[in-house]
Amino acid sequence: MSRVPHRSLLLATLAACQVTLHAVTLHAVPLAAPLLTQVSTQDGSVNAALGLIDDTVARDALRSIIADAAANGLPTSPLVTKLREGVAKHASADRIRSATNLLAQRLATAAGALAPSRSADELAAGADALQVGVPATTLKEMRVIWPAKPLTVPLGVLTEMVSSGVSHANASRRVRELLVKGATAAQIAALGTNVRADIAAGLAPDASMELRSKGVLSLLYQNLPTITGSTLRPPERPRR
Repeated sequence: MSRVPHRSLLLATLAACQVTLHAVTLHAVPLAAPLLTQVSTQDGSVNAALGLIDDTVARDALRSIIADAAANGLPTSPLVTKLREGVAKHASADRIRSATNLLAQRLATAAGALAPSRSADELAAGADALQVGVPATTLKEMRVIWPAKPLTVPLGVLTEMVSSGVSHANASRRVRELLVKGATAAQIAALGTNVRADIAAGLAPDASMELRSKGVLSLLYQNLPTITGSTLRPPERPRR
């Protein structure tokens, strides 16, 4: 039932196109009331999907999972999507319940790590990153580096890189480094696109990640402000 890389890529692409809008509205989203309204407006589609599940116990459990998520201020749209996906794939009722429950748990973990954000896209991206094995501590570190900027794109790219074969440690280190050095969401999204192209062309995932991230860092250094008329450059290695 999992299609994490595709969803993460979609989130990253959409967020890269709307990064200004997200930056403006990130902290303007009220918590409980809109989420509860969201659930009520989706009741029809949820009930329609649940109606295809014969297992009464699983159906009631799914209702409870979605209601609990809403009550805790979590986005419910990813849970509804997961439910629909399971039904479309003719997965068993128990498997749909289990997958939806695990997603709810990842959303809750992402919410804690990415606090105070309650952006549905950002939390969904965080949940995807957790699913591929990125630790919650990495999400917390990224939040500290970008306290007021949406992390949807960086998290989506990180998930894509790990899913494409880049090691967790290397992908996390490089993405965090780019955040610290001031890379934009668009630059990080472009890095992800380039790494995927390199891998498709036969380059080793970690080697491509190193090469492409250094390329972005080089551009960032070139654009640093000047001091006494001289452009700042990366520190040189000590001479032997």
